[in-house]
Amino acid sequence: MARPVLSKRDFVRRYAFGEFGNASPTWDTYWDWYSSKHWMTLVGQRYHVRNRVAGGQTWYDVEPRDMVRVWNEAVKKYSGSQLYISAMGPPDSTRKLQGEVQQGIWGLDLYYTTVKKPMRDALREKATMVQGLRAKMLLQRHLDQNSLEWLAHLLKAYRDHVVEFTAYDHCWGTVEGYNTLFWEVRKY
Repeated sequence: MARPVLSKRDFVRRYAFGEFGNASPTWDTYWDWYSSKHWMTLVGQRYHVRNRVAGGQTWYDVEPRDMVRVWNEAVKKYSGSQLYISAMGPPDSTRKLQGEVQQGIWGLDLYYTTVKKPMRDALREKATMVQGLRAKMLLQRHLDQNSLEWLAHLLKAYRDHVVEFTAYDHCWGTVEGYNTLFWEVRKY
């Protein structure tokens, strides 16, 4: 069993090192992002300024040309050490399924949405809870085999944790051959 994730700051540090599997490309600071020149290589790629504070504000769909303005806006509300940048999901892809899954008493508990928006907004708009076999079948329909196997690993290694994910219609992320990004693993 893996060491539990006890805080958002702990999670982000471990996420950046790839501990939780396929993720979105992520940078610790604005200057890390800018220096990477990632923003110069992908047409249509958007980013989000994320927060190391649980429940903290996130700035979605930031175009590269607007990043310095958005980052400066964000550091007026939070210290720069509380913020980081991640690429939004693939610009040429469709979100198939996204949500939160955890091991429940009767199998998997899946709180999900199919709304094609960033997860917080999508879950607020329309979310459904399924359990057991229905949850398992829904995940099998939308996650590729690599992603399903990794999700099973995460749920086993991080007992009593919730796994946030987004499954896309094609593979994308920091690990080749996965159609699912694992956005967060947190203790519930």
